[in-house]
Amino acid sequence: MKLSSFFSHIPDTAAQGEARRRVLPVRAAVFGICILVLAVFLFRADFSAVQASASGFSFLKGLFVTEAKGYGMYTEAGTSRFEKGSKIHIYLEVDGFQNLKKDDGFTINIGLDLQVKDDKGNVGIEQKDVVNSELFVKSPWRDFFFTVNIDLAELPPGKYTLCFIATDKTSDKKASHEMDMEIF
Repeated sequence: MKLSSFFSHIPDTAAQGEARRRVLPVRAAVFGICILVLAVFLFRADFSAVQASASGFSFLKGLFVTEAKGYGMYTEAGTSRFEKGSKIHIYLEVDGFQNLKKDDGFTINIGLDLQVKDDKGNVGIEQKDVVNSELFVKSPWRDFFFTVNIDLAELPPGKYTLCFIATDKTSDKKASHEMDMEIF
């Protein structure tokens, strides 16, 4: 039994050696193509990751919740119908915000405004800076969430749309998210 490596082989005869020398470039070419395909796959995966993080500023999620403990840690309320006088909790996620490089870290500055529209689309309540969050962090953040608590005592029964407008104050980009609800 003779052992051979992928790239080299010690032939027994001159004819075998010549045959193997003709096969070696084919093997090397196949190996090179495999490496090229692997590199394209890896770079393609890297590009998609860059594109995902470079996507525009937007809301990823908006939910009525019973509690929110952190990013992705919430319990959905399961309904958008609430009794007059109750307090509701809303969980919102945003993505694509800018991390501004500072001396030894990054700043994130995001604000949230709220509009309450009636069933005809008229804005009845508008509140600026319901949440205003300016943070200094050591590493860039990718995950950001808001929790908003609203007391429904002042709103009469009916159908409403909550319109949240988030502003990335570093880039001055805005994103909006609407949620329908009913008070009975």
